[in-house]
Amino acid sequence: MSRAQILSASAGSGKTYQLAYKYVRDVLVNPQSYRNIIAVTFTNKATKEMKSRILREINNLASGDKSNYMTALCREPGLDEHTVMERARTVRTNILHDYSRFTVLTIDTFFQRILRAFIMELGIELDYTIELDPTAILEKSTDALIEEINNNRELQQWLVEFMQERMDEDKRWDIRDGILELGSKLFDEQNKEYIRNAESKADLKKIVNLTAGRARASKEKIVALAKKAIGQIDEAGLTASDFRKDTASYLYTVVGQPTKAPTKKARECAVSPEIWHTQKKQIPAALADNLTKIMAEICDTYDLNVKRWNTSDMLRANYRSFALLNDLYDKVVEMCDEENLMLLSETKYILSKFIAGNDAPFIYEKVGTRFDRFMIDEFQDTSRKEWENFLPLLHNAMSQTTDTSVLIVGDVKQSIYRWRGGDWKILQRDAIEALGKDTEVISLQDNYRSLPVIVGFNNDVIGKVVKYDNDLLNTQLDEACFEGKISASLKNELHDTLSNAYTDYRQNAKKGEPETGHVDITLYEEEPPVIERIKTLLDVGFKPKDIMILTRTNSEGNKIADVLLGFMHDNKDPRYGFDIMTQEALIIGGAPVV
Repeated sequence: MSRAQILSASAGSGKTYQLAYKYVRDVLVNPQSYRNIIAVTFTNKATKEMKSRILREINNLASGDKSNYMTALCREPGLDEHTVMERARTVRTNILHDYSRFTVLTIDTFFQRILRAFIMELGIELDYTIELDPTAILEKSTDALIEEINNNRELQQWLVEFMQERMDEDKRWDIRDGILELGSKLFDEQNKEYIRNAESKADLKKIVNLTAGRARASKEKIVALAKKAIGQIDEAGLTASDFRKDTASYLYTVVGQPTKAPTKKARECAVSPEIWHTQKKQIPAALADNLTKIMAEICDTYDLNVKRWNTSDMLRANYRSFALLNDLYDKVVEMCDEENLMLLSETKYILSKFIAGNDAPFIYEKVGTRFDRFMIDEFQDTSRKEWENFLPLLHNAMSQTTDTSVLIVGDVKQSIYRWRGGDWKILQRDAIEALGKDTEVISLQDNYRSLPVIVGFNNDVIGKVVKYDNDLLNTQLDEACFEGKISASLKNELHDTLSNAYTDYRQNAKKGEPETGHVDITLYEEEPPVIERIKTLLDVGFKPKDIMILTRTNSEGNKIADVLLGFMHDNKDPRYGFDIMTQEALIIGGAPVV
């Protein structure tokens, strides 16, 4: 038996069933183990759903009611039905009388538990308050930073130049809005380490000026080389039209655009003098040799410096904002200390440093609970820091037993929380490597939620979209590598990224299900034919409760809701009578009387 399992579970493939079954199985094998099992989710709603599923199945087994788990429990742990019922009763009683040890919680709550156990070691006040939404503290910190302008000439100059840059970019000149907009990046995990280790404003300015000077020198070198080549062409009494297309013309172009990437023909000219000639005109051999050497030097200079140019451009565009971000972060920390607050998003960073320097037994000893079974749901949304915090605990659990002590469930295709640091590459690759050879990867391919025609349609659409986008990505990588914008090793690393991420996208319809289901695609130019579609569905026997309308944005949803409300008000045909209620309709200001 593997010590860790990773389930790749697409939508509708029964991942909640698998998680709940694993929990129920483990506690029936050992009725006291509920104290040492932890199931981690990412939202309060998912936590509630998992708790309800586990308790419902345990109660069904204890009461002798129908349970989908009974057959599997009799087969895999080797228990008989009577033993399952007896142990389920014991587990039900244990959990209900010791509910606080029934540990199904969100990842943030779990980290908070650990944090509170180490308050003294971390130097945190005992009565600190957790702030879930950083908006209020960010606004206060922004106001405090602006108030400091009168006493800080360097900051004043920096903010004036920051405001001028925003005006040059046709953005609002309001400096408070600009800083608040910038502040939203403070809580991105990928930005955190850079902000904490930022250089001073003076050092940043030196770095920017240095890179800009080097970039300028290399561009001037390319221009000088191109002018030298053009001078030799002029001395020979020739023009760009006397040479093969995209050869000499490139020299004339880079005089005004030194960052222009060498064309394919230009690169060939840098290797072989023969490329300069046309079928009608032979270029003097000495000139062709000289031009080849110059072109080779231009190409080498371009390849050596293109990354530096891009870096210089990005630095000049962002360094002022970056420095302000560092000032703002200092204000946020200062404000949190003054008000004895801790931002929820900061928990994982504080723990990261602490966990990295201590072993798992010590952490458990302080927390007061030793977990030897971990179940992590929606793992594709785990951030790098969260994973680093979990890993020592998972390794410790795996080292204590030969049973499956770690169950990870996720789906790379459903990674949506990148704004909070979610990194799908952990699920796709890193977790397998980090957990070691005792890790088993299982793909759940059966879809229990959708009818066969729907499953087949999804398979076809996803397959075509992935192939198209994957081919497009590979083409862009090849071009970027050819132009020297990325290295060959990076190109190879990113090659087929999408197809690799979607390797197991195909699902199987539920076995024994007749070939039912229907998909109809309608293209429209102005308003979606929602009312016509609803009428058609009602005519063939569907009920209003069978129909769901999904939109991409809330504003689109509000428009459709207004259309439905208008239809409901005007409709006189009993065949199409239905009620609709929306959140917006409940707002007092939306009532007709108002």
